[in-house]
Amino acid sequence: MLSRSLNHNSSLTSLRIRWLGLALALTLVVTTGSAWLYTAWQPGYALRWLALAAGMSVYLSGILWRYLPDNHRAEEKRLLPYFGAGNNLTLLRGILLVALAGFLFSPLPPGGLAWLPGLIYTLAAIADLFDGYLARRSNQVTQLGEKLDMSLDGLGVLIASVLVVQYGQVPAWYLLVGLARYLFLAGTWLRRRLGKPVYELASSSTRRPFAGAQMGLIAVVMWPIFSPPGTSLAATLFALPFLIGFTRDWLTVSGALIAGADRSNLKSDVSGITSSSAAMEPGYWPGRFIADWAPVILRASIIILLAPVLVQRIGGFPASFWTALANLLAVAGVILLAFGAAGRVAALAVLFSLGIYQQYSNLTVTDSIAIVAACGLFFLGTGAFSLWTPEKRIINKRIGEA
Repeated sequence: MLSRSLNHNSSLTSLRIRWLGLALALTLVVTTGSAWLYTAWQPGYALRWLALAAGMSVYLSGILWRYLPDNHRAEEKRLLPYFGAGNNLTLLRGILLVALAGFLFSPLPPGGLAWLPGLIYTLAAIADLFDGYLARRSNQVTQLGEKLDMSLDGLGVLIASVLVVQYGQVPAWYLLVGLARYLFLAGTWLRRRLGKPVYELASSSTRRPFAGAQMGLIAVVMWPIFSPPGTSLAATLFALPFLIGFTRDWLTVSGALIAGADRSNLKSDVSGITSSSAAMEPGYWPGRFIADWAPVILRASIIILLAPVLVQRIGGFPASFWTALANLLAVAGVILLAFGAAGRVAALAVLFSLGIYQQYSNLTVTDSIAIVAACGLFFLGTGAFSLWTPEKRIINKRIGEA
């Protein structure tokens, strides 16, 4: 018992030293970042960035300190003395979110600096894809990592959603996407305080992909090459399934909607909540039509609408890197959709091309219909008569899972 206690204290001391390393890294990022922005941007905005980034640094340091005693595997009690590759990548994501938070409540930086917020959040989203993979690969999946990951996921979406609203890229109501998790948790906390039950959610194949789709959308919408009304339309189409899923989950945990289970057999647990959509569940009665045949209609719509337009646009817009990229993406997307190959990737290619084209001409009715169809394909896949659907594995399994 004494030996176990000594090992625990030794491991905790080692973790606190590593926590100090994070605090020093945050201090370096905040001070050097604000000094650079002071000269590259405006002094007033740089000082605001300094204050907000410093506040976010305190928050990140605080939650990490709080979670240090949880740095053990779920099935073990032994405290691990190091964070591991996965948790270190999660902490790097936290540092990126510190830098991102500094841009809150300031206008979009001018010139090349306008790409900075989008670049930061894109890197954070990529890190989120791989931190769990590194943790599983190194057998370093810990309670600390899971709690930290969940905290940063919600906080990152909240900060980024405020920024895209602030920059005028999406409508103000899109803030509900950033607030959804916090409203959900506040609601469950209030129910417990009032002595009301909180029921467990059934597993869903859509919660994690829908949440990931929001992160990807926000990252792209931050890029200054894209602008409304295209970004507003895409944000609406991406947000609706996400928010409908959260609403359904709330109706489930509050007991108003219990699908396929008796309330008396349900546990009170709300861990790991993101979103779900009844219409996407395999057991839902119209699911077969939605999964197999609706995508075929959407694929045909995009091909019929865009093919003649592309012929005009390829030669009609001024030659530049962006128009060449838009043409390439549009042609590749239409061809892939025709064969039902990598349909979700093809849908994204179409969306990217239409977003770039909007820099050179107004969004047409045809473009708007194509955006709606492409967003539908992103969520549904290509359906029947599809030759190749490699993205299904990425959606259904986390990176590195068998």
